[in-house]
Amino acid sequence: MSLRELTADKHRQAETTQFMKAVFAKTLPRDHWIDFTYQKLLFYSTIESAAVAHGLMTDIEPICRAELLTQDYNQMDGRVREFKPAVLEYHNYMLTLTDPARIMAHLYTWHMGDLFGGQMIKKLVDGPHSSLDFLDPPTLILVMRSKLSDNMAEEVNIAFDWAIQILNEYEN
Repeated sequence: MSLRELTADKHRQAETTQFMKAVFAKTLPRDHWIDFTYQKLLFYSTIESAAVAHGLMTDIEPICRAELLTQDYNQMDGRVREFKPAVLEYHNYMLTLTDPARIMAHLYTWHMGDLFGGQMIKKLVDGPHSSLDFLDPPTLILVMRSKLSDNMAEEVNIAFDWAIQILNEYEN
């Protein structure tokens, strides 16, 4: 089985959270998207910093989104918000990872999601989306895939569990 097949169930669960259903139905409250963008600032920075520290960004530096998320957020709101409990827990979890393959699994989960699903999302959710715009996506996808292996499936599923937990924070 491929990495994609090994993680398909968790991917489907993430796509069918109430948050994502609202995105695709165009009923997500604007403030939820703004807040989610703010939340992503913390864990994208954490993931990308870990990836850089472990030499994982060779040939895929343009995949980094943290600065662009900051630009998008500042255009939408810009005020300081509180990080959701699941986001803080995820950030702390990421700080414990030292295995480059496990870090790459999180980079893959979120950033490939932006390269694929993000392209649909930016058509459905009003707002600036520079963080979902990529230069030369086919090359980024090809290089990212070359850094993956099927043995990352367990950690990719963990990354999806975190995504689901974070998205579910918006149900309260």
